[in-house]
Amino acid sequence: MEDIDPIKNILFYKLIENSIFTPRQIQIIYNFTNSHKMIKNISSGAYYREVRQSKEKLKKICYSIILLDLMNIFNSNQLASLNPIISQLRTLNENHVDYHEESIDSIMDVIDQVVNQVIKM
Repeated sequence: MEDIDPIKNILFYKLIENSIFTPRQIQIIYNFTNSHKMIKNISSGAYYREVRQSKEKLKKICYSIILLDLMNIFNSNQLASLNPIISQLRTLNENHVDYHEESIDSIMDVIDQVVNQVIKM
């Protein structure tokens, strides 16, 4: 199946809105990890600076998860509860290129509920 441009995919866009990444950073991570060409209208210096910044963000996310686990704020069971959602989203994304706004909103509502349960404080 052909790759779906995550920025043009409404599901990805809704997820990006709630992430710590910008759409441009997601596009750069996607292109870099999938050996795609650089984004147009960006110098190679700026592109590789954003690649480095994105990698640093990913690294900080990993350290944050470890820290939150050690502080008993997150634990492996809470993180594991996200796996079924991720699996279902992956299946949905692989099988449906076009989405309706209403179905995306209901999907995001379910994701919000699961995330809120995971981060109960």
